[in-house]
Amino acid sequence: MPALRYRAFISYSHRDERLTRRLHRRLESFRVPAALRTDGATERQLPARLGPVFRDREDLASSARLSGSIEAALDAAEALIVVCSPAAVASHWVGQEIRYFREKYPERPVLAFVVAGDPTADPRTAGAVAAFPRELLFDGANPDAPPGEPLAADARSEGDGFNAAFLKLAAGLLGVPYDALRRREMRRRQQRWMLAIGASLLLSAVMSYLAWDATLARDVARRAQSQAELELESERQTRNFLLSVFRLADAERARQDSVTVREVLDRAVKRIDTTRFSRPAVKSRFLATMGQAYSSLGLHKRSVELMRKSLDLNPGDELSPEDASQRIENQIELADVYFAMGEYDKATQSLDDLASAAARGSAATAIQLARAANIMGDVQAYRENDVAALAAYNEAIGKLAEANASSEEAALVRSRSVSGLGFLLHFSGDYDAADRQFLQAIELLEPVVGELHPATIQAIGTRGSNAYASGRIDVARAAWNRALSLALQVYDENGPEIGTLKNNLGLLELEAGALGQAETLLRAAVLSDRKHRSEEFDDLSYTLNNLAWTRRFQGDLSEARALWEEALPIAEKFDHPMLGPILAGLAELDCEQAAVEIGSVRAQQAVAAAQKHHGAEHWRSAAAEMSAALCAAHAGEPIDRAKVGGLAKRIQTRWAPASPFHTHAKALLRATSAPIRTDSVDPKRRGSAQRSP
Repeated sequence: MPALRYRAFISYSHRDERLTRRLHRRLESFRVPAALRTDGATERQLPARLGPVFRDREDLASSARLSGSIEAALDAAEALIVVCSPAAVASHWVGQEIRYFREKYPERPVLAFVVAGDPTADPRTAGAVAAFPRELLFDGANPDAPPGEPLAADARSEGDGFNAAFLKLAAGLLGVPYDALRRREMRRRQQRWMLAIGASLLLSAVMSYLAWDATLARDVARRAQSQAELELESERQTRNFLLSVFRLADAERARQDSVTVREVLDRAVKRIDTTRFSRPAVKSRFLATMGQAYSSLGLHKRSVELMRKSLDLNPGDELSPEDASQRIENQIELADVYFAMGEYDKATQSLDDLASAAARGSAATAIQLARAANIMGDVQAYRENDVAALAAYNEAIGKLAEANASSEEAALVRSRSVSGLGFLLHFSGDYDAADRQFLQAIELLEPVVGELHPATIQAIGTRGSNAYASGRIDVARAAWNRALSLALQVYDENGPEIGTLKNNLGLLELEAGALGQAETLLRAAVLSDRKHRSEEFDDLSYTLNNLAWTRRFQGDLSEARALWEEALPIAEKFDHPMLGPILAGLAELDCEQAAVEIGSVRAQQAVAAAQKHHGAEHWRSAAAEMSAALCAAHAGEPIDRAKVGGLAKRIQTRWAPASPFHTHAKALLRATSAPIRTDSVDPKRRGSAQRSP
């Protein structure tokens, strides 16, 4: 048995040289977290590092006998890593290396690292797009055997992403659970981050003391002015440092970090409250910085509170140019947070205040005006004022062209305008054109701010929503799962962004009939919306309605009614697209529980709302009409059996037999086909809805 010199041998096509070189560097430099090596959770002693790792062009640049050296390196490797792509499928040498390693060392692990191609494609028939080489999937001794299932980490952007895929690969090499390695790695990064903060704050304190000490030696007449300037400069540096930590989401940020960040922020705000500043404007700036940091973590209510305090300390009269610019920045940020909370009137008011300040001579920069126009476009789009929204997005693009913006500022502003235009196309039903807009937004963001930036995560999730609306469920599920995986590394687990993604994925589980999984996801989504959004957040109608139908199909009619009754006034106030399904759900419960009169009224309202928002031929309209037919049957009215049968067929055609909506349509068809006894109904109860016990 040859000595094992290498942790792993990397087999790859040289067309994948760039990504393989990046993987090799990460493997060679990766330090196994000390806590994982010492916690006793593994059966064997883990090494301090993953390396050395063999890569032929790296290790055999001067070898005279390449093939013999390759075999020797394979003999000396504990594991084989195959960089998978269509190029690898086409590579004769990759196939030879896999075959040699598996035949000679079947007990050693073979790990796949997917960088391109389709992992579901068969390399025998679709080699141009397949990701896995045939030697990785099929037994050469038995070519007719079914394909194997390699241990794979998907580094593609639509898969795990490079960072998560790397940790999965490292976990496989070490023989430890992925979650354990991820938690330890994030904890180690958190400790580095905290040490960096401590060092920066200590340095800042030393520099501040030295500057303060030097200031004391100056002329008394200049002391007050110099101290104010010193504090402003110190505050500016601190603000830029904090924002670089909280708003530039990179691979160092994870959900565990976010919890610690919240604690740091809370302590910082308390310190601000107890510190005496030479001028209110300085304290205002600190509070604004904290407000923006809270907003970056999705903690919108706390963000609003701090930014309102900041504005109150920095009134709009007789401000210096710097203070005036800060106030404008606060108003824009406040408007954006209000929009995220669903407080559209308050968002508009904040932008109107900004416009009034501009009219009084407080000049906003071009980049600030572009950001404000984007927020106004989003507000108008969600209010279905498409013409006004289009004008606002185009204004943002025009202002950006005038701005002297950094690459990051430009990417964030332009991607939001592009996404906004995509929303308008989405709302008009042009899903293909909308998809191109959302994809463009992602392509603008990823190279500049990375996949873990909140704007990138939102763009990925939005593209999933567009795919869902167009019926491409697999694309939607992949996009939402990717966005959720990234968001869990950035936000608090119960944050509003997490809630939105869990609602979307919960809806897919509901529609597929996986009611237990749907309930878990949707309860988390409702909890998040109630915690972070306004009490009248319009899209709370979605999560409440989805959870209500889940509980209805699970047999808990009492909770289903409570959820629909909570959702109804919100949907009515905003004339929400879910108004029809909410009314239909309540109408069915009313009529089944003897409140036939109110149920019949609600059923007719449900039909009108569903047809208005979805069209007369949509399955939701058919579902509302079936609810009306159920109430008519309970009222003893004649039923058009053929019409009801057609409605049920329309719903059943839309949904697979496993979907509860398909099953429910069959149940309503049976209920309206059989005579319903009305003599047992207490007429006194016909006019009032009753909850089931």
